[in-house]
Amino acid sequence: KNTGVTHMAAGSRIRTYFEGCWHEGDLAVMKAADHGMWQGSSVFDGARFVDGLAPDLYLHCARVNRSAEALMLRPTISPEEMVQIVWEGLSGFPKDAAVYIRPMYWAIHGDETVLVPSKEATGFAISLEEIPMAAPEAAQTLGKTSFRRPVLADAVC
Repeated sequence: KNTGVTHMAAGSRIRTYFEGCWHEGDLAVMKAADHGMWQGSSVFDGARFVDGLAPDLYLHCARVNRSAEALMLRPTISPEEMVQIVWEGLSGFPKDAAVYIRPMYWAIHGDETVLVPSKEATGFAISLEEIPMAAPEAAQTLGKTSFRRPVLADAVC
């Protein structure tokens, strides 16, 4: 039963960019029959806005486009335009807010095989979610490791 109550994902406030404009709240952007919903053809990248800065925002936006292409989706927004959209959305938050930035794409239709995403229609949204950063004493320092992500060249056939 749909009670009409919206449950926030993790943060205290969400703004959603969808279909060319910003919306207050956690807007439903996918439909049950969207390829990205039932076949999982979706990508996102996560960036942070903290202390008035969004480090590497352009790189995150460029990466979500590369991820979309790798999943056979057609990116519809350039990284430059995406950065502008994010900054426009961030203007609705206090300057001292800590915001998680999630640009995302998903396939709306599949091709004639149903399994492969169609490049004819790609969904796009950005979710800005106010989530506080961990206290400095609770933070971890990251370092290098000798391990790496698996790559196709490592696959044993």
